[in-house]
Amino acid sequence: MEVKQRGSDHYKTGGVEPIDLYEAGEMLQDFCLSSIIKYAFRNRSKLATTSTPKFRQDLEKIKHYCDILLDRIGGDF
Repeated sequence: MEVKQRGSDHYKTGGVEPIDLYEAGEMLQDFCLSSIIKYAFRNRSKLATTSTPKFRQDLEKIKHYCDILLDRIGGDF
């Protein structure tokens, strides 16, 4: 199952997306968790302005990485 959309073209190197390399190298879980932490930490400074588009974008990115983990790794972590 594909989670949301595949990455943008600027993420492709020779037709391969970095997230696929992370998965092949068994680093996908670490990458996703690190990304979740990054966006959550960055979002902390925006709590006073929860109505801004950037705040919502960060939450959507956190959700996206959670969806990737649930889809690709499932309950095996």
